[in-house]
Parts: sequence; structure tokens; C-alpha cells
Amino acid sequence: MKNSKKNMFRLTEDEKQELILLSRSTVLKNEMRQIKKNTRRLSAGKGTVNSLDEYIEFLSAANAFAGHKKKAFKKIQGKIFKI
Repeated sequence: MKNSKKNMFRLTEDEKQELILLSRSTVLKNEMRQIKKNTRRLSAGKGTVNSLDEYIEFLSAANAFAGHKKKAFKKIQGKIFKI
């Protein structure tokens, strides 16, 4: 992306072509619809989270979609935890 004089960004031709190809992907469209559905359902304002497990499952799916590698579980040790 190139920054223009009006603080707006312009896409390069390669970026435009990439977006056109992505817009034709039914797999990506379905995944984005599912993320949107889950995001709305799990939003804090609606208070519709049924369980912590469900929320963790959503975060795991979003993390996998973003392509992040899973990290090894580290047991939290201690007696006093403050947020």
C-alpha cells in the first residue's frame, strides 16, 4: 500500500489482484461468515457465552484461521492471582 497526500492508502496492482482472487474463494467466505456469526454470539455486550469451553473453542478456531502455531500448555502455578 502506498500512502497518498490525503492520508489515504492506495493498493498496488498486486494487492488488488490478491483481493480479487480472495473474493472468489467460497472457503474463505464461509470461514468469514462463521467468524462473524461466532463473534456476534460471543460478544460481551450480548452476554450469550454459554461456557468458558465454548469461548476457548472459538478463540482456538480464530487462532487456527489466523495461521498461528499452537503453543505448549504451561501450567500456572501460585496461590494468589490478581487481575
